Amino acid sequence: MQHRTPIDPKILRNVAIFSTMDADQLVQIGLLLKERRYRRGAIIFHQGDEGGCLYIIRTGKVRIYLSSPDGREAGMRMYGEDMAFGEFSVLDGQPRSASAAAITDVTAFALYRADFLNLLEHNFKLVEYVIAMLTERLRYTTNYFEKLAFLSVPGRVAALLLQFASIEPLPDDETRLEITQQEIATFVNTTREWVNRALREFEEQMLIRLERGAVIILDRAGLHQRVT
Repeated sequence: MQHRTPIDPKILRNVAIFSTMDADQLVQIGLLLKERRYRRGAIIFHQGDEGGCLYIIRTGKVRIYLSSPDGREAGMRMYGEDMAFGEFSVLDGQPRSASAAAITDVTAFALYRADFLNLLEHNFKLVEYVIAMLTERLRYTTNYFEKLAFLSVPGRVAALLLQFASIEPLPDDETRLEITQQEIATFVNTTREWVNRALREFEEQMLIRLERGAVIILDRAGLHQRVT
């Protein structure tokens, strides 16, 4: 679903990618953005699609994943509120390198390629931010493959839960992650059965609590100790 009502610039002030913009610039950006809404489980774009816009998440969470020709999936990353995704295709004009799906109900802002490139041309601070963002993406990918290569399955699951918890806007003693065990399995490159074993073990140790379609983190420090 798409809405063309101008976006309130006060909302954009908290979005990191626009943090260097002044009030007048935020008003102009608000006129460029298109609000889109997705139900939980909806595909936002597929790997190989034309990449005409980047997205900024207003509410909800999105997972990025790769798909094989036989239908298998490998999760890459999860994004939360005020985070941007889909920027690679906007910058290089190439098809989407991965797919994106809504983990929860999502409200997002779409910024089209021509508008984004025009903003970059006239705002060096935005260019600096994009360079920093791309560098962070590269570091994250390196760290991700390091975990896949060297951690046990329980260690990978613990690291993933902590990474997902870190993007919560207001982390507290109990952090609820709306994610299924199958979705976790795609991120840590294993089967749902192995994920279930790890989660049951964490639950017995009172590190987490399991609910249908969700994991509630009870002890972050304890989970950190399981990242081995």
